[in-house]
Amino acid sequence: MRRSVSLFIPGILLSILLGGSVIIMLIAGMAAPKAPMRAIAVLKTIDVNMEFWEVVKTGMRTAAKEFDVELEIRGPQMESDVQGQIKIMEDAIAERPKVIILAAADFSDLVGSVENAKKKGIRVITIDSGVNSSIPETFVATNNIEAGEKMGVEMAHRATEGKEIALVNHIKGATTAIEREEGALRAIKKDGRFKILDTRYTNNIEENAYGITLELLETHRNLGGIMAMNEVSTVGVARALRDKKRSDVRLVGFDNSLFEVKLIEEGIIDATVIQQPFNMGYLAVRAARTANTGKRLEPFIDTGSLLITVDNMYHPEIQKSLFPFAEREARQ
Repeated sequence: MRRSVSLFIPGILLSILLGGSVIIMLIAGMAAPKAPMRAIAVLKTIDVNMEFWEVVKTGMRTAAKEFDVELEIRGPQMESDVQGQIKIMEDAIAERPKVIILAAADFSDLVGSVENAKKKGIRVITIDSGVNSSIPETFVATNNIEAGEKMGVEMAHRATEGKEIALVNHIKGATTAIEREEGALRAIKKDGRFKILDTRYTNNIEENAYGITLELLETHRNLGGIMAMNEVSTVGVARALRDKKRSDVRLVGFDNSLFEVKLIEEGIIDATVIQQPFNMGYLAVRAARTANTGKRLEPFIDTGSLLITVDNMYHPEIQKSLFPFAEREARQ
């Protein structure tokens, strides 16, 4: 009897020890932090001189930290380097991240890469400029047709009746270029008081915008206004108008670099339509996190746009949009 008891008690202790070990292992496993979701953002450009994209990147990194996303941001040096972006996109696909966030440099040429990503089981979010495909989970961007209409309405308000209006655009084939032009032309044609010149393209090079403007001033004596469709185009056009002292030619631009804000204060730029780039980057990463859970997203997430003039640029709410970095620093 004593032998049975002496064997029984160690057996109980052993069972307790084994059971406790299993429980501890389970608890430890449950408490172990999950690995962050990996995502790669392929932007049109990573040029640090492009203020718009620098603010987008800040929004992305803020969201990545908040939503536990391991994010890498890539892109070509020049926004016009479509083939370079395709190569970067294919390299990203080969690494098999959970999600790719793409700002497509061309509406059609990036479709093949998006299709390839889907074949590899990678979810795609598009941002700023979309692609001709239904594959992306959502498109996070400015409503560029609406933004273009704001430009056109403002130009019609400022230009002298009967004058010629020129459009200086950035990348032929980019959805931002296509849609902003569509909206601007719609508004000008609806007004009906102006002649519209053929669109000129800069390939997103400021000096090209400068040269195009000099050519327009030389060959079109009845030129009354220029609508420039992005930051680079706007700055190039504004510099040419300032150098030639052509205050008679109205300029409505796009985006809000610090130099553009200065040119509005000087009266060189009459108005500019600004986007919400911080929101764009932040919401794209948040959408990527949501998509990875399998939840359905709205097909389009509008990040908004505002028309800025010298009359409203000092309003507190407008200042928050013009200088998002300063607003965030004030909160921290």
